[in-house]
Amino acid sequence: MIKKLHFALLSSIFGLGGCGIIYTNVKVPRAYRSSTPNEVRAEISDKTVSGQSCNRSLLFLVAWGDASYAAAAQNALASNADSVLYDVKSDMEAFSVLGLYTRTCTILTGKVGRIK
Repeated sequence: MIKKLHFALLSSIFGLGGCGIIYTNVKVPRAYRSSTPNEVRAEISDKTVSGQSCNRSLLFLVAWGDASYAAAAQNALASNADSVLYDVKSDMEAFSVLGLYTRTCTILTGKVGRIK
């Protein structure tokens, strides 16, 4: 009886881990290559920008969002459309309230430069 209870509990935990049961539409980062200072016209006056993209989950039932590097880079370059990011650093931020609401974000910080 106890083994069945443990199995049911573990199955429930793994079944509810991070995705929505009813609806899931998330994108997560896997790889992103940024330019290096040697590949762009890097200048001392280049400004540093930051952008983030997030996934969200609600009540273990629905999950949505785009926490990809590409979305975070696009958000960082929103006001600099003709530029590229270089010397990029990436962070991940997670927030959860007992699994009832979860937000996972990718945060990119880099310098804005022009292609050579």
